Amino acid sequence: MEKRALSGVRVLEMGQYIAGPVAGKMMADMGAEVVKLEMPPIGDYTRGYGGETGPAGFTPGFTYWNRGKQSVCIDIKKPEGAAIARDLVRHFDVLLENFTPGVLAKYGFDYDNLKQVNPRLIMCSVSAFGQTGPMAKLPGTDAVAQALSGMTYLTGNPGGSPVYTGAYIADNNGGVNALAAILAALYYREKTGEGQYIDLALFECLFHIHDIPLINHLFTGVNPGPCGAHRDEATPCGIFKARDGYMIVVVLAHQWPGFCKLMGKPELIEDPRYATQEARNQHKYETVAIIEEWLQTFPTRDIPVRLLQENHLIGVPVLDLPGVINHPQMKARNAFQRVNVPGFGDVPLPKAPFHFSQTPTEIPPELSMLGQDNERVLSKYLGYSAQQVAALTQSGLLAEAPRLAEQRKRAPR
Repeated sequence: MEKRALSGVRVLEMGQYIAGPVAGKMMADMGAEVVKLEMPPIGDYTRGYGGETGPAGFTPGFTYWNRGKQSVCIDIKKPEGAAIARDLVRHFDVLLENFTPGVLAKYGFDYDNLKQVNPRLIMCSVSAFGQTGPMAKLPGTDAVAQALSGMTYLTGNPGGSPVYTGAYIADNNGGVNALAAILAALYYREKTGEGQYIDLALFECLFHIHDIPLINHLFTGVNPGPCGAHRDEATPCGIFKARDGYMIVVVLAHQWPGFCKLMGKPELIEDPRYATQEARNQHKYETVAIIEEWLQTFPTRDIPVRLLQENHLIGVPVLDLPGVINHPQMKARNAFQRVNVPGFGDVPLPKAPFHFSQTPTEIPPELSMLGQDNERVLSKYLGYSAQQVAALTQSGLLAEAPRLAEQRKRAPR
């Protein structure tokens, strides 16, 4: 376990819902020790959200975003609890949080205070709008970030309603950006010994993945709209209907003659309506109709997909989630790892998608109930005895899942 890309890196994660936990779980997969600092009475909100709670007290959502992490539960709203948490900060390389700006500062957990405790600390804050600007203190969600980034406007069919994506792309993209920024800050600290503060806005991170529509606007002033199932300026490029589902077909400009021959329509090569990329763009939907007519001649989409791939053309099926999970390419990439989840049994969970030649990426075995690691973490870093931890729990400064107390009562002495 020592031969991991982030072995020896200690992360204190004050994450909620998705963005912060995504960065934390990927760091855990690469070998970092990730301690999730939660607040009573319920900790991370996904402990009660993200699917039905299993018999051992874990929801699928909490498991998905927080496997591989330890849990301490400290009431930082009380000065004594905040003091314990600040003592922990002394021992960690990274503090990762995604509260609404200003919330943690009320309890002394702003960077200016914490860097006095730990000058080498890298603190990363992820929020909907960032720590500055007129919207900084407003609460926000993935949907808000998508709308403000322009991504929602560009998603959907021309002339129709904007469409929300099928995944929390702002939150997940924000988590990946947080990981990248933290790794860059760790590298800078290796060279200088200096920690620093990272301020990430979900809408800004998502805006950063715009491409052709933004390029066209910046260089021409054109205000692009949604392109629907078929990309503009690259015909054919899009989602095509086969007899048993949908598939992606992309034909690059130099591949058009060969594709026409594959369809058995060599006459299209010289047809002025389709002979050039510009002409095909002007007759986009006529081009789509010709291709879909060809696809309908096959009983299943697997056959044209195979023909396209055998001729070095781009074609893949549009898969549902079971299709993705069971796809031979996913299995060959060893993308999933089976994790024993109390109450659910062995569940295949996706690992961080990093394939290193020297350092394996693996999901750590931890899956902690709220406050399950209070004693382990506080004794390791602060030297607390079991009796001290028990007294702090009794006082309400520390908290834990009720199941843990019940398990201790039943345990033989």
